[in-house]
Amino acid sequence: MKIYLEEGKDIEALVSIYYEDEKKIDNLFDGKEAEYLFIPSLDDKKHSIYFGLGKKEDINHNKLRNIFAKLFKKLKDLKAENIEIDKVDFNNIEEDLFLKTMLEGFMLTDYSFKMYKSDNEKEKQQSLYIKGFNTKNKDKILNEVSNIAKAINHARDIISMPTCDLYPEALANRVLEIGKESGFNVEIFEEEEIEKLGMTAFLAVAKGTKNKPRLIVMEYKNNGDADFIGLVGKGLTCDTGGYSIKSHEGLKYMKADMSGASYVVAIMEALAKNKCKANVRAVIATCENVVDGDSYKPGDIVRTMKGKTIEVLNTDAEGRLTLADALYYIVTKQNVKKVIDLATLTGLAGSTFGSLFTPIFSNNEEFLKYFMDIAKTTGEDFWQMPLDDRYNSYIESDIADIKNTGSAGTITASMLLKQFVEDIPWIHLDIAATASQYPIVYEYASNGASGVCVRTIYELINKGV
Repeated sequence: MKIYLEEGKDIEALVSIYYEDEKKIDNLFDGKEAEYLFIPSLDDKKHSIYFGLGKKEDINHNKLRNIFAKLFKKLKDLKAENIEIDKVDFNNIEEDLFLKTMLEGFMLTDYSFKMYKSDNEKEKQQSLYIKGFNTKNKDKILNEVSNIAKAINHARDIISMPTCDLYPEALANRVLEIGKESGFNVEIFEEEEIEKLGMTAFLAVAKGTKNKPRLIVMEYKNNGDADFIGLVGKGLTCDTGGYSIKSHEGLKYMKADMSGASYVVAIMEALAKNKCKANVRAVIATCENVVDGDSYKPGDIVRTMKGKTIEVLNTDAEGRLTLADALYYIVTKQNVKKVIDLATLTGLAGSTFGSLFTPIFSNNEEFLKYFMDIAKTTGEDFWQMPLDDRYNSYIESDIADIKNTGSAGTITASMLLKQFVEDIPWIHLDIAATASQYPIVYEYASNGASGVCVRTIYELINKGV
């Protein structure tokens, strides 16, 4: 749907938006939250649509985003090419924020994945005209939100692609394309170069497949001599669990194990397209974890780029091996002063929180507080988890420095990663259950890839870390 912030022409349907009890129509409409009333025109004039925002005192911008997502779904089902939304009462919400929230609700909802549908005909393009916004920033806001939504929807496409078409080389090539289109630099390291860097834990996971690993390094520099912030995304394009093979149910979702990588690319795309004042470097260690005669096995010991050895007790705990090398690489070779990683790391995260809250870990309370304050404005839900040193005993190994699994799995996976970020302020986001949401928590999320964390990290970097 094409969105315009102006009065439309040849309008076929007019949407009037009210708070609860502001407007009643013969007891058919009260303005309750997401209440929708369609009154067809009988003389080929505009159809009338009434939509409710609920009680004024309950409204906030986070709730609005979901409410407008519900409205958008209704409007998409209309047999109308030109729809207009009448002037809206901003209530107690600042006009720029109200507009941004409305546009996010609309644009993030305007997504579907039809790449492999044989009858994938182009839908007739609808136009949505929104009146009543007089802020001087309205065109800037429309452009910014549009670029963020497009970046998230590109990430959703990548996550939804099957492993036969999206393997490490293919992902690397797609990142190169996005970097060129958006305005950030991309460097790709192949297997021999990765080996020279000493990233043997990463390479151990990648051994059992003909699709060779890639280390993807991105840079966006648009803030002079300011410090760089680092981003790391888990990039398993196919994860069967290796010899510790996943269950039948788990195998259905193995293609989405590169969601962290995809969302990191989306953040880079949005920052670059919006020409944000920021310096960012990002790293993705992408590979496949499958069963083969050459695959690494339970009982193996792998050496990391840092030199630490890890005893492999479970080959389906592979993400922390690739991330250990990727995190150590970015903090020691890429001169970043803070780092955030996104990873579909542990199924236990979903067992604890479902798909509502993303577990968040940090070794720096100031950095964590800043992140959580930003998250309040974006409406994404995070829950702080402990990084207590006593949990180190859970991953002690008798024959290596550490082992790759232990009880309290979501926490101990994070304790392992913590050993590879040195003393740099670090945030770890375990998006295993929120990267793709079942059931959907955010109304604007697709039935699958949600785009979680992208807007929060974008805002954090855009506002200055």
